[in-house]
Amino acid sequence: MPSSDPLAKLKKGRDAAIEFIPLLRNKLASRDGSVHPGTILSAAAWLTGTSLYRAFNPKDDMPPGTTIKSDEVNKEWESLMYLFEQYNFQKADIPVGRLILAALAGGAMHKPRVEMSYIQKELQDQYNTVMKKHGFNYLDAARAGIVLCSLLFQLHSTTSKEIDPYVAAGIVAQGIIEAAKTVPPRLTSTTR
Repeated sequence: MPSSDPLAKLKKGRDAAIEFIPLLRNKLASRDGSVHPGTILSAAAWLTGTSLYRAFNPKDDMPPGTTIKSDEVNKEWESLMYLFEQYNFQKADIPVGRLILAALAGGAMHKPRVEMSYIQKELQDQYNTVMKKHGFNYLDAARAGIVLCSLLFQLHSTTSKEIDPYVAAGIVAQGIIEAAKTVPPRLTSTTR
């Protein structure tokens, strides 16, 4: 992001997230127009994690689906989860393990109804296009993804109360790290 002002970055991230939400909802909406909370939260987290992966792994030289290890990704994931907790719980001391256990305890009811690879194939190019339009590199796009996840978290867990906040936060935490450590499908466009 060109500006070093944190509030300006946050506003740009919010603008990008708000622009992307209709694209995400349209891809995931059922026939009646509703969206499954676990699916949309997972999708947003996977796109966030995919950007995080690309920030530290710019070459497409491994087969999609390959799991990688990366201390850089782990460190940045912790920073992203800190931001997520600050935005949504006004604190950053919730053990991430507790969140992931809450997501697992949420059971089949909140399990995403699509696979990560489907979301990446169908939406990563559109996500990157929106992020590039707002001047974001991959790391900035991952940070904007936290805003996207937060907006969806607030809608589905706080406003409509469709999902427990800790379950929702666990879905986000798990989705981001899963995508950040898995080689995504190649981009079909050269958006960067």
